[in-house]
Amino acid sequence: MPAMLNRARPKNFFQTMRRLFSYFKGPQLFLLILVCVLAVCSSACNILGTYLSGNWVIHTLEENLDLLPLEENLSTLYKQCGLLVGIYLFGVISNVLYMQIMVRLTQKVLYQIRKELMAKVQRIPIPYFDRHTHGEIMTYFTNDVDALVMAMNDSFANIVLSLSNIVGTIVSLFLINFYLSLIVVVFILLMFFFMFLDSHKAQKYFKSQQVALSEVNARVEEDILGVKVIKAFSHEEESRKRFLQGNESWRKASEKAFFFTQLNIPIFVSLSYLNFSVSAVVGAIFLANGWIATGLGGLSSYLVFVRTSCQPFNFFTQHLNSILSASAGAERIFSFLDEKEEENLGKVELFKISDEEDFQKRYCWKTPEGERILLEGRIVFDKVHFSYVPGKEILKDISFEVHPGKKVAFVGTTGAGKTTIISLLARFYPIDSGKITYDGIDIRDIELSSLRRALSMVTQDTHLFTGTVKDNIRYVRRHSTDEEIKKASESSHADSFISRLPEGYDTMLYDDGANLSEGQRQLLGLTRASLNKPPVLILDEATSNIDTRSEKLIHEGLMALMKQRSVLVIAHRLSTIGDADEILVLDHGTIIERGRQEELLKLKGAYYDLYTGRKELF
Repeated sequence: MPAMLNRARPKNFFQTMRRLFSYFKGPQLFLLILVCVLAVCSSACNILGTYLSGNWVIHTLEENLDLLPLEENLSTLYKQCGLLVGIYLFGVISNVLYMQIMVRLTQKVLYQIRKELMAKVQRIPIPYFDRHTHGEIMTYFTNDVDALVMAMNDSFANIVLSLSNIVGTIVSLFLINFYLSLIVVVFILLMFFFMFLDSHKAQKYFKSQQVALSEVNARVEEDILGVKVIKAFSHEEESRKRFLQGNESWRKASEKAFFFTQLNIPIFVSLSYLNFSVSAVVGAIFLANGWIATGLGGLSSYLVFVRTSCQPFNFFTQHLNSILSASAGAERIFSFLDEKEEENLGKVELFKISDEEDFQKRYCWKTPEGERILLEGRIVFDKVHFSYVPGKEILKDISFEVHPGKKVAFVGTTGAGKTTIISLLARFYPIDSGKITYDGIDIRDIELSSLRRALSMVTQDTHLFTGTVKDNIRYVRRHSTDEEIKKASESSHADSFISRLPEGYDTMLYDDGANLSEGQRQLLGLTRASLNKPPVLILDEATSNIDTRSEKLIHEGLMALMKQRSVLVIAHRLSTIGDADEILVLDHGTIIERGRQEELLKLKGAYYDLYTGRKELF
């Protein structure tokens, strides 16, 4: 089960809301207050209109119908009706204004939240993505943000409006008759009590619903990405069953959440009818005994308020449930935003010293004190220990050195720690002990983006972005010209297949380059490396998806690319590392043999077994 379940525990609702509304700052805070004021005005106009209609219109007719001429009565009635129209019109304008302002405010806040989420994705360390699925992370951007959109666009202002209606209704009832209003107060307290219990229960299931939805998204994304594998092994039924399990959890959580959401309406309606019946009977008794000062008009207004007193509660409860759902999404978003980020305390940076094409002549290292250090590409691992999980070491006492012009290859069975060494050099993971230096500088002292710019990495799985072929090649060096891109493609032997594409270098690539073969995708990865030429080149099984003939051609291009550079190679094809200056044989995270190929073959040890096929690399 995803690690997210451990984070989806109940948290302080008010703390979450306080953090959410902290995004309203400066002018936005003023506009938020204005929204509240306009919502109150809209509510006040509706309540005032209802109150005055009984006290002005009916009361005026009762008092003056027999005393004044018909023309004067009608004139007074017209004035009062005109004033009521003005009051209701002002309420409508207030309603339209606060809705428009709130929509714009919401979009600005959500724009900021989405921006923070994306920035967080860029700053979170690689281990986080090892523990969480892509579908789960995508849920923060989609379902959780959508819940906030619905709540903030519509529910927040309507919560204020509903509360204003409730307060206004109670005040109006007390103004009409104190004793009659006590009947309504009792029913209102019953509604509040039920709403509190029901909302507390609903919030629990809204959180479960968001968690289950995240799991379903993760499952769907995983199965879509692996659809070829699923079909190849005829696992469609197993895939469907796993999806149905998650879908069933989502259904149950949603069912319970919406059950408690919808339970409010029938309860409130029943209490409202009972309230109206009791109030009508008691009100009639009060009127008959002359205990209502405003007479029939007052009773009429009173019954209107009683009849509509349930509506604000229904409205309030519906939007409160939306707020509760949004709070569950907000908790998950804020939990993600609070995740520990990559440590980037390094102060040594790459500093541009010229416009030379050669990377090493264009840049140097610059310390915080202003000292400039020559960029060479000398890598040293000194007694490095590393573990993904504390207590279970993956690498043990790893020491080697790579300098410009030297090619070091890593071989060993799967899980020996080859790719881990490369990941540590790029600071994807922090080491437990020991030291890794780049040009004599501890890589922990190098600013993270500068360190990674000073490395060129070609991995087994080449990721391609939606865009043209040349845009994907240019990704490592945005200002590269079309001529430089073509030259790099020729050196990696990718120009041949690119020229045969429908639109050549302007051919659009979609879905991680699904319209290319695996070998072609890997050729583009090699082309990127040949375009950007930092002094350290890392090849992580870079020719694993390329046929033998293409590999031979690419090897010729790589020879020029690797010249005078520090090269680290991970290869399953031992034929590609015969010219390596040093081969390190790893077994369970330990270097058990090292030397040139001919030296290792003479030892007739682990490398000899791999080379002769006595032991498999896989």
